[in-house]
Amino acid sequence: MKTARAGARSARIRVWPTVFSAALLSGAGGCADTVNPTVGGLRLGVQNAPLKPPVRIDSLHPFEYPTTAWSHGASGTTVLKILISESGSVDSAFVIQSSGDQALDSAAVANSRHLEWEAAEQGGRPIPIWGRLPVVYPRPEERPDEP
Repeated sequence: MKTARAGARSARIRVWPTVFSAALLSGAGGCADTVNPTVGGLRLGVQNAPLKPPVRIDSLHPFEYPTTAWSHGASGTTVLKILISESGSVDSAFVIQSSGDQALDSAAVANSRHLEWEAAEQGGRPIPIWGRLPVVYPRPEERPDEP
């Protein structure tokens, strides 16, 4: 867990990315795009196979709250669109809905690249998949105190 300092006082801030839901990845609400495998422009026919969504396999540690945002008490939710590769790494990430604070948005993108996933599968094969990842940054004074 990271510790942020504001003046002489220190506090712990826990920022949690909201986990993908199966409904989001299955296309309900249209927020996930799958990349259909092709060979020479020919689709291989697995697009109708059941989709196994990606599963986060890292330590589920919270995202780091940026110290630059601490000084002005920034809070908000940054919504990212991320591409999870066949190997489970985040290949691409960009902001689709800003928290309203550039430091929070930049931290969300930077930290998302460290996430580890069990890759999505379709037709029994790992596939790259796009998904939305909300990252919630609580207002520093609204966070629950930790022991």
